[in-house]
Amino acid sequence: MNFYIVSLLDAMAEQNISIFCNLNFVKSAVFFSDLQELSIRLKAVADYYFYFLKKLEVLPEEVLKEEYIGHYDNLYIKGHQPTVAQIMHKINQKRPFNNDVLPIHLRYTDHVNMHLVVGIARAEDSRNGYLHAIDLCLPKDLLRNVPANVLYIKDILDSYSTDAKLTVKDFVESKGYNYSHFQRDCKICLGDAFYSFRLKKNMMAAVGDIVFTDLSLKEVAFKNNFLDYANMYKAFDRHKLSLTSIPRLANL
Repeated sequence: MNFYIVSLLDAMAEQNISIFCNLNFVKSAVFFSDLQELSIRLKAVADYYFYFLKKLEVLPEEVLKEEYIGHYDNLYIKGHQPTVAQIMHKINQKRPFNNDVLPIHLRYTDHVNMHLVVGIARAEDSRNGYLHAIDLCLPKDLLRNVPANVLYIKDILDSYSTDAKLTVKDFVESKGYNYSHFQRDCKICLGDAFYSFRLKKNMMAAVGDIVFTDLSLKEVAFKNNFLDYANMYKAFDRHKLSLTSIPRLANL
């Protein structure tokens, strides 16, 4: 696992927790002080993503997920674990945030892990509030830098489109790169073959749309570069993933 993959996951987490906090059911739950409802929904999404990314082998088996849930009193919750201390420091920097739910997103490292943390916090007054955070613990000894000479792969991944009516080989060679070297560099940069990783990236985007929008599955398929719904279904089924098991939050 390299830092390019970590950066993709970190950006996805930041985007998703921001969207989560702006969903209609979140506003209703805050109004009625139903914080348990928020935690149930957040946990369902976090658990699904963790399972999904493990099935795609984007997350290695050694990666662990920890959760911190509860009411806090100023800087105290569950005995000042390092992750909670990091979160509380960020919360206190953000005050005041009225009576809304604050999205939590941070990244830090200790001597063993890199931590990608997302969650929600709601202040009750200047000292007290509620916190639910998910900490993705990535062992540092699994993480690798991406060599500078293969970073062009990211640009190819972002710019290549099937609408261009060019094969990947033709597209890569039109940019002046050797295709055999490109295939080798994909393994280094992406940890996977180009088509395989591109499909996984499309699947990750599709899951985000299924969870956070009211688009139909057919619309999600077309939006995320699948030929049709059946093609998207087959992509998920190949990894033994069911589209119907993905939480849908937009219409709650």
